[in-house]
Amino acid sequence: MEIDEIVFAGGASKGALWCQILSDVTGCTIKIPKVKEATALGTAMSAAVGAGLYESIESASLAWVKWDKSYTPNRKNHALYQEIKTRWQEVYATQLGLVDRNLTQSMWKAPGI
Repeated sequence: MEIDEIVFAGGASKGALWCQILSDVTGCTIKIPKVKEATALGTAMSAAVGAGLYESIESASLAWVKWDKSYTPNRKNHALYQEIKTRWQEVYATQLGLVDRNLTQSMWKAPGI
């Protein structure tokens, strides 16, 4: 699946630094809605659809969701994060191999295992 944009709402979306870091890490454009409380807005849209004011959630969202800001990735920072990700994946795979050989223990186990 190819993702180009991420909608980021809630309290953390109010800070520019966190939004830019998210954009740089993911390589995606981060869109911030004017109404940051997405759960409350989604609930209101669902109620409006249920009350027959809108035909669908999509039509309600087109009417109600307005955009405040967007952040585009800094390509230089994104490349650095990609390098870090590659190194981390190698370290993680090596660590899993040590666990599989019973030389170390995993820091967590999935429920039921």
